[in-house]
Amino acid sequence: MIFFGYTIGEWTEVISIIGVGVSAGSWLFKKIALDPLRSDIQMLSDTINRQLKLHEQSLADLNAHLKTHDDELGSHSVRITRLEDHIGIKGEDNHED
Repeated sequence: MIFFGYTIGEWTEVISIIGVGVSAGSWLFKKIALDPLRSDIQMLSDTINRQLKLHEQSLADLNAHLKTHDDELGSHSVRITRLEDHIGIKGEDNHED
């Protein structure tokens, strides 16, 4: 049987050659472009995750430091109020002009 001037065997050969060429091209593209890209993306992801952990730790440290300052500020406010009461000074809220 002849189709467009070629036999079924010849069409099979052409299709097989094209298939092998496409497969080889696909494999080469994967090895040359995709594998290095995947490797770079993985390294970038690992770096971002490390940075995120460092920033989370810094934020936790900053929050602890802020809580310490808030506690000290509250303590100072109480102590100042007690001193004002002890020596008879009116607070700024009760100050008359």
